[in-house]
Amino acid sequence: MSYWGFYFLGKVALYYRGLLGFHWLLNLLLALAVFWPVRSPRLRLVRQSLAVPAAAALLYHDSHLPALGRVLSQTHVLAAFSLQYMGELLGRVFSWRLVAGFVLALGLYALLARRVRFATFALLGIVSVPLLPVLLAQAPPLPFGVRQVAAAPAATGAGGAAAPADPDARLKAFYGSEARRHLEPSPAGSPAAFDIIVLHVCSLSWDDMEFVGMREHPLLGRFDALFTQFNTAASYSGPAALRLLRGTCGQATHHALYEGADPACYVFPTLEQLGWRTQGLLNHDGQFDGFGKAVQSQGGLAGKLESPEGTPVHMRSFDGSPIYADQAVLSRWWQRRQQLGGQPVALYYNTVSLHDGNVVPGMKSRSSLDTYKPRLTQLLADFDKFLTELEASGRPVVVVLLPEHGAALRGDKFQISGMREIPNPRITLVPAALKIIGPGHTAAARPLVIDKPASYLDLNGLLASLVRDNPFATGAQALGERLPALQGTDFVAENDDVVMVRGSGDQYLMRTGKGAWVPYEP
Repeated sequence: MSYWGFYFLGKVALYYRGLLGFHWLLNLLLALAVFWPVRSPRLRLVRQSLAVPAAAALLYHDSHLPALGRVLSQTHVLAAFSLQYMGELLGRVFSWRLVAGFVLALGLYALLARRVRFATFALLGIVSVPLLPVLLAQAPPLPFGVRQVAAAPAATGAGGAAAPADPDARLKAFYGSEARRHLEPSPAGSPAAFDIIVLHVCSLSWDDMEFVGMREHPLLGRFDALFTQFNTAASYSGPAALRLLRGTCGQATHHALYEGADPACYVFPTLEQLGWRTQGLLNHDGQFDGFGKAVQSQGGLAGKLESPEGTPVHMRSFDGSPIYADQAVLSRWWQRRQQLGGQPVALYYNTVSLHDGNVVPGMKSRSSLDTYKPRLTQLLADFDKFLTELEASGRPVVVVLLPEHGAALRGDKFQISGMREIPNPRITLVPAALKIIGPGHTAAARPLVIDKPASYLDLNGLLASLVRDNPFATGAQALGERLPALQGTDFVAENDDVVMVRGSGDQYLMRTGKGAWVPYEP
């Protein structure tokens, strides 16, 4: 008895449920090859030995999993995962309900296979994929199951010009425009007047906060300015850190991040030239995927990182390395900073307390999805205490809260929960905020909201405005008067092999490699 009918019918069913892609022409060719009558036992054996690996490869190709080359390139990263974390990830891919359904369907198929010609139904199912849209008076799909994307109406870019309708032209125009954008240097001799603290948070997006019921957390209300459509443009820590640390120039392509940059694009070296003492601090060892080395050698913080050792270990990372308590790390740094004297300090602080796979001692559940909300509650409480400590010191400080990317708590049909290969807006739109602390500044009752697409150049533009015009000086421009000058940045997000742009309205378009653009409909 052949199980090829089960293979193709199962894939068609998963396709119509939105759980699988379907390259219908490749599937049709494989189906014709395996269903074609062959009398010779030897030829049938040869066909079977070739068809089985081809079917496995086609199933992977039809799935929404990353390209195999991308997976192979990340084997060194996967090797660092603990067995417990690997088990947790596998548990997200396979559920008992899915396994039970598969066994039940397979058993039913085995009972009926000798009475029903499933090959005929399988062929009809495959052919239905390109024919059904035609019957429903829709445009037929392209070969290999790629859907045609209608040209979106022209949109208005950040600079005010109409964006091209074609996604390729739009992407090219975006990067061309971004290459010309940069922040004007502050006037020569501008005195450093206040400390700057950047809190760079791994795995926190608006969607994550909404998913766990914490979108309206009181901590955000303590800030003076809040970006509701801030796009980090990346869903992994390394590129997100480089985009932040080179954020005085327009958005670069993913690959350009690793090819060097104009020295004027580096945020912290620029602040150092203006009189700030620059420092870096992590609540982890920075070893995983070379993060610590990258922010030093490629982010402008060479020799600036301080060690968090000596503070309490709050949890363990997915690779077993220690993660130190945020409030203890920040508080110790602040106490030491106050002993440095009058020269203002600019600090880059990175925390991985919310990263997927973290294990918190004493918590009943070992699932990082279950522990995310209590970990987020603790992190925001730690930041709240730190802001209170800053306010009590009486020193002038500007604090920037900026997540790297989201945790992808809400998985979709393209990728499981916790997977961030596709930089979709649920992952890259994050709660970025800015707070001014110090004598002479009165905090607003609620934050000023920047509710337009924005990214690093916009946030750094606001910070540069404070550098040029000291907010603590008499007669300084009010924060609300500075916001209209922010141009905004259109939504484009990238990883190594995937790029996503925003089309008309709330539609997002995705392209993998050099493939066609398809709507991202999670």
